Amino acid sequence: MSVSGPRLVVGIDLKKKAWEQETPLHNRWHPDIPSVAEVTPGEVFRVEMVDFSGGAITNNLTAHDVKHLHPLTVSS
Repeated sequence: MSVSGPRLVVGIDLKKKAWEQETPLHNRWHPDIPSVAEVTPGEVFRVEMVDFSGGAITNNLTAHDVKHLHPLTVSS
């Protein structure tokens, strides 16, 4: 059975850091960063992303854990 739905144009591996991904990830637009995919006007597509913490914040953390997370954990 085939899976239907939006075409995946950027996929990620949640077990890898942003810089280890097959498709290079970045956190902002810049004219010197080349595009990694193209879509057509009106096309429905899907882009997978890592969260702002790069996966450091998980479901097993408490609100206290997040409040006291070291700033460098989410700044790189």
